[in-house]
Amino acid sequence: MKISIISGASSGIGKEIALKLDKLHLDEMWIIALDEEGLNNLSNELETNTRIFPLNLMESTSFDLIKSTLEEYKPEVEYLVCCAGIGYNGNFDKITEKNISFMINLNCVALTLLTKCVDPYIVSKGRIIEIASGSGFAPQPGFAVYAATKAYVISFSRALRREMRHRKISVTAVCPGPVDTAFFASLEGVKEYKKKFVITPEKVAKKAIKSSQKRKALCVPSFSMKLFHLASKILPTSLLLKFY
Repeated sequence: MKISIISGASSGIGKEIALKLDKLHLDEMWIIALDEEGLNNLSNELETNTRIFPLNLMESTSFDLIKSTLEEYKPEVEYLVCCAGIGYNGNFDKITEKNISFMINLNCVALTLLTKCVDPYIVSKGRIIEIASGSGFAPQPGFAVYAATKAYVISFSRALRREMRHRKISVTAVCPGPVDTAFFASLEGVKEYKKKFVITPEKVAKKAIKSSQKRKALCVPSFSMKLFHLASKILPTSLLLKFY
């Protein structure tokens, strides 16, 4: 049984990637998110048979269920897409410990553990897509923890890609800038210039899949983020911090 597995699939980038992978005619698509209603709505839109996992990936029992299901069906995973993530902005002294924990646990720990769970079932020439962010290219005052978690995703993805070369499995880190999702809309006090660079989740999904199929290490979906990525390589971090 050839399948794809997508976390954070109920909305935003995850949903758009699911809609695009639907065209590959795999045997099943396993979709994971906390929002069960959103998963059911997505399932109704897909032609591919779906298996719904309404799970909170910050709870260890969620991984027990995923592991047991994988062990039961022993699928051949063609695509693993880790989209689940969360972010809170504001100066560090204003962000609650609870929200800091949410960001680290979902953006870093859950993404890593899901990749670990699925790893034994990914086929040769399979693909992993890890959703990072352009925020991970450099430290971001006012978004310090979130940017640090996305830097982790980029670093993890690139190292994992190297480790998996002998299995012919590609790993692509996707690094968009601001995306027109409920997540971005919920952020408070977003600087006006960032709003000018917002792109759609559909565009991110399209670029992510295209980059993954070309087996690229990094996908930067927008021109503005490509410039920022270049700047982060050639300019001193101290200068970038002054910009923020």
